[in-house]
Amino acid sequence: MPLFASIDIGSNTLRLLIGEVKNSRIADICYERKITRLGTGVNQTGRLQDKNIEVSLAVLREFSSIISRHGVEYVRAVATSALREASNSAIFIKKVFADTGISIDVISGKKEAELILKGILSSLSELRSFTLNVSKNQSLFIVDIGGGSTEWIFYKDKHQAAATRSQVDIGSIPVGVIKLAGGFIKTDPVSEADTKKLNNKIVSFLNDLKNRIGHRIDRRTKFIGTAGTFTTIASIDLGLEAYSREKIHLHRLPLKRLQDICKKLLSLSLKERKNVRGLEPERADLIIPGILFTIKMMDIFKFKELTVSDYGLLEGALLDILSEIHCGGKEIDGKDIPETSKP
Repeated sequence: MPLFASIDIGSNTLRLLIGEVKNSRIADICYERKITRLGTGVNQTGRLQDKNIEVSLAVLREFSSIISRHGVEYVRAVATSALREASNSAIFIKKVFADTGISIDVISGKKEAELILKGILSSLSELRSFTLNVSKNQSLFIVDIGGGSTEWIFYKDKHQAAATRSQVDIGSIPVGVIKLAGGFIKTDPVSEADTKKLNNKIVSFLNDLKNRIGHRIDRRTKFIGTAGTFTTIASIDLGLEAYSREKIHLHRLPLKRLQDICKKLLSLSLKERKNVRGLEPERADLIIPGILFTIKMMDIFKFKELTVSDYGLLEGALLDILSEIHCGGKEIDGKDIPETSKP
C-alpha cells in the first residue's frame, strides 16, 4: 500500500500528515504540526515577514526529511490565506522548492472549503451518530477559522437535496484570528473596549453570512468546527497537557461552556493565558478572537452545541491526491458530493 503525504501551509500553523488510504479511509502513519505564524504582518504590509519565512522554511525542511524517511510516494502541499494575499509569495514558494523539493499549490478559499468538507466527511462516514437523517431533514454547518480567512460549508445529504436545493454551499470570509488580533487587541488583559470593537467587527462579517445562508440553518443543523481555533478550545476544555488528535476529534461543547471558558480567558493577561492548560503558548494571543468568533457565530445562528473535528483540510488534501491519480473523484460544484476513488 503506497504512502501519501499532505502538507497544510496555513497562516498560523504548518501541518504534515502521512497516511495510508484504504477504502477512502485514512490510516495515520505520522502527524506533525508547528506554529510558525507565516501570515503575521500580511494584513498590514501585504508581505510575508523575513523571520516567519525562515521559521517556516526550517519546518518544511524538517517535514521533507520525515517524508523521505517514510518513503512517501505522493505528496500534496496546499497553501491558504497568507500565500494568497502576500505579494512575495512566489519568492517563498521558489525557496521552498529549492530547499525541499516540495511544490506548493496556493488554493482559493473555495477550493480550501471543498477540501475541508472532503476531509470531514471521510471521518464521519462510518459514525452512526453523524449519519444525517433524511426524514428529519438534517444538515451540517462546517467552519474553519484560520489565521487569515474563515471558510464555511453548508452540507446536506444528496438524497435530501436532490428534489429541492443543492446539497453544498461554500464560501470564504477574508478574516481570521491573526488579522483580528492584530487589528483590534491593543490592551493586556484585553479591555472591554477592545472586546466590544472586536465583537462588532465579527458581527459585521457574520451578518453578511447570515443574509446568505441563514435561511438554510435551523435547529436540526449540526455545527462542526475544524482547525486551530476549535481544536484549541477543545484542548482547553479537556485540560490536555499534550495535543491529542484522538481526544479532540468529535469533542462536544455546549454554548454555556464556551462562554465560561471565554470569560476566564478574558480575565487573564497574555502571560497568564500562556500557562492555561490545553492552550499552546503560541496561540495565547489568538484564542481571544477565536473564541469570541465562535460564540458570536453560535449566538447568531442559534447553535446550542459545537462539535470539534480534528479532520479537515489536511485530510481532504491527502484524499485529493487519489482523485488526481485515478481521475475518479468529483469536485464540488455546488451540486455533487466529493467522491474519492479507492486505490
